[in-house]
Amino acid sequence: MFKQYRVWVWISLLLIASLVLAACAPAATPAPTPTAEVKKARVALVLDGKIDDNGWNQAGYEGLKEAEAQYGVEIAYSEEIPIPDYEKVLRDYATKGYDFIIAHSSIAKDAVMNTARDYPDIAFLWTDGDETLDNLAVIRPMAQEASYLAGLLAGKMTKANTVGMVGGIDIPSTHRSYAAFEMGLKEANPDAKLLVNWVGSFLDVSAGKEAALSQIEAGADVIFGNGDGQNIGVLQAASEKNVLAIGAVRDQFNVAPNVVLTSVEWGFRKGIAMVVGDYIAGSFSGKVYEIGLSEGADLSPYHDNESKIPEDVRNLVSQKRQEILDGKLEIPEVSFGQ
Repeated sequence: MFKQYRVWVWISLLLIASLVLAACAPAATPAPTPTAEVKKARVALVLDGKIDDNGWNQAGYEGLKEAEAQYGVEIAYSEEIPIPDYEKVLRDYATKGYDFIIAHSSIAKDAVMNTARDYPDIAFLWTDGDETLDNLAVIRPMAQEASYLAGLLAGKMTKANTVGMVGGIDIPSTHRSYAAFEMGLKEANPDAKLLVNWVGSFLDVSAGKEAALSQIEAGADVIFGNGDGQNIGVLQAASEKNVLAIGAVRDQFNVAPNVVLTSVEWGFRKGIAMVVGDYIAGSFSGKVYEIGLSEGADLSPYHDNESKIPEDVRNLVSQKRQEILDGKLEIPEVSFGQ
């Protein structure tokens, strides 16, 4: 009997000890639960020129890269797509499941509208477009503010009282820039004469150069290139003849650094990234985004040619720029010929 009692005592003590040890032992770490990888938004850009054209197409590409840097989106692009092939490329990206597709061409209306209608669950952006859909937004570059400032600069910098403007195609966006440039020119220098040529193409470099050389021959000593590819020819002519020049769409100083005073930027770097940001935030809608001075459609820096511009002229441009930003000065939107 006593032996049985001792056995039960020992069993009880061992049981108690095991319970104590179990209570003191650290809790077992559960196996990690696999987490689903967050899917990146996929953004595609379609261009009718090259990403390094120093103009329209490069400005669009820079907007795509800005969106990638800000929001970590996965990007793709197609360059040098002729307008007749534009719709096919847009549809290719849509069928591959891209979430956000950008048509960076003023004249690709049928292509982008047709594709956006057929893919209502995909977000589309048309730069410099004139019509929206529920899933298609438009960036409207309102560069007339910066163009007015460029006109002030040209009016003060011309010594011959003759200034040239070589445009690509006379469409609302380029017409706004032309009209505002002339307004600034006449305000700064009522005696200045403006020579105007529209070459009828956004891609013809040689036509732009020929028109600029003709204006220089006629006495222009400041030339404004207003458009896309033809600007390269305009700036080449100005560089060869050592005539001051003003670029457009993006900072074109590097095209002719000896003569380019500034450029009228159309704000695509900030603008495209802004619309992609709205898509990421879930607030995208088919609306018009007007990109003006405060949104990035501004004058480029003067770079190495700042010393060529008198201080009082720089101060005038700076003062008028601030008045626009403060809402004290409104530059009219003249999108069509009178």
